[in-house]
Amino acid sequence: AQCIHYALSRPAVFSALPGCQTAAEMDELISALNAPAGEKDYTPFLTEKNRGLEGQCVYCSHCQPCPADIDIAGVNRVYDAAALRENEIPPGLRARYKAFSKSGADCVKCGSCEERCPFGVRVMERMDAVVKMF
Repeated sequence: AQCIHYALSRPAVFSALPGCQTAAEMDELISALNAPAGEKDYTPFLTEKNRGLEGQCVYCSHCQPCPADIDIAGVNRVYDAAALRENEIPPGLRARYKAFSKSGADCVKCGSCEERCPFGVRVMERMDAVVKMF
């Protein structure tokens, strides 16, 4: 029930196709749709799995969709790679950042990304840091 609810609660997901080998497995999966809310709650699983990752972007895209249409995970990936060599950012990383149709400078600071982030990443602050870096 947790897996199905998680998959179906992602932004822009309208269906999920779980693997089943028997009619009984299919019946079990269908019954998960009507499970009580407590059985569908996947947050304890995420909390346990996220220990040690608090505040770190893992590029999972749970922050999407961005109202400003920023590829937040992509921008963060380039930012993190560039931060490893902040004093001498490779030209290829600068080119990757410039290739995004929307950049950190386009962030409207609405906070919707931070509300959806299971890792507590301060996305708006990171967008400001990206703008300063590039």
